[in-house]
Amino acid sequence: MEQRDADAAPARFIVGTGRCGSTILSRMVDLHPSVAILSELMVTFDFYGKFGEREISGEALAELLDCGLASTGEMKKIAVHLATPEITFDAAKAPAPIDPSRYRDGVLPDLVLLPLGPLFDDPAAMFDEIVALARAQPTRPLSEQYRFLFDWIARRAGKRHWIERSGGSIAWLPELVELFPEGRFLHLHRDPLDAALSMQAHHHFRLRAFKHYDLQTASGIRWSDLDEHDLDGARPMSPKLRAIFEHPVPLDCFLQDWSDCILRGMRAVQDLAPGQYAEIAFEEMMSDPAAALGRIVAFFDLPDEPGWIGEACALLRKGQAAHATPTAEQAVLLERHGRAASVLLGRAPAPELYR
Repeated sequence: MEQRDADAAPARFIVGTGRCGSTILSRMVDLHPSVAILSELMVTFDFYGKFGEREISGEALAELLDCGLASTGEMKKIAVHLATPEITFDAAKAPAPIDPSRYRDGVLPDLVLLPLGPLFDDPAAMFDEIVALARAQPTRPLSEQYRFLFDWIARRAGKRHWIERSGGSIAWLPELVELFPEGRFLHLHRDPLDAALSMQAHHHFRLRAFKHYDLQTASGIRWSDLDEHDLDGARPMSPKLRAIFEHPVPLDCFLQDWSDCILRGMRAVQDLAPGQYAEIAFEEMMSDPAAALGRIVAFFDLPDEPGWIGEACALLRKGQAAHATPTAEQAVLLERHGRAASVLLGRAPAPELYR
């Protein structure tokens, strides 16, 4: 009966931009006794192959999961230098020695680095089990493969329901809706300046922007100038890589990223029924977390379980929602890069067309 109930439930996703607060929200909701948070799970799949409804074999599914550098790319080689909180796996504490050379492209799989650590005591062993399970599946639509896999991971973790949460996933909403047209999508959004400043201080977002916008350091070093010696987490950080780490990336890069993600994602909202999409502001979650969690439970139609909400609220830190007052320069950047997305989210008034 429990299996049929889980299969009948809609797919559930928390979506948002980078640094919107979805990581702490996912940790809070993960305390629900019946819910497994699949945190950053879809980030770990092959970047180019993970979307698009189609018939797919078990072997092809396994390739999407065991995809080497085809998920988060070259930065996976320097995960130890990035040291971001999203990387949950500590090889030094693994039950058995971990040799990256046994994996595709000689790097630890993102499944091991990101989502499996909070769910299982031995993420590396669980990775092998999941890939073997995927490979044994019959050919069927990609959406069905994902539903089977996500349900299986939740049950294997001792939970009945799952919610997938990946950073920046509001940009994928059109693709998620194609795969899960019956799904429920909770959009957590945050003040654009606060989100952008947080990205600017985060190694992964800063290096990604440095690479994407083809920036260069004061001494003229570009990302394309890095070689295998620089992109090697087993070595001390090279001078070239350190120069890139320390290079300040302009704030407008991150404001543009915030805006682009939301504008792209919101295209899909019109295809959803009212009960499939909901928004919640990070600031609202911080000011009254118990009420916010109650709304989330109701939206996702989760079982009413006692006790966990108080424990979840205790995870929040005082001052975590501190709001930055924009300088004059920042206000100009906000108007230039974030106005349209802010209006869509009700964070800024719509322009007056007639006076």
